[in-house]
Amino acid sequence: MERDEYPFATTHEGAAEFDRNLDARRVNVSVKPIPKGDNGAGGNILLSFYAKNRIIDGLEDGFIMKIVF
Repeated sequence: MERDEYPFATTHEGAAEFDRNLDARRVNVSVKPIPKGDNGAGGNILLSFYAKNRIIDGLEDGFIMKIVF
């Protein structure tokens, strides 16, 4: 099992936010254990989204994620 977090750790609002902004709350994410293979597959899909949409690191290249159930 691995930790799956939302917002994504790769975003400025995600699990790594505290590493970039010491004023941020240390624990400001939702985390759930999921199978390692599922977490890796989701990470690959997210990286593909970044590449296909030319998302780069920077506050000027933001995006909104809509979760549909």
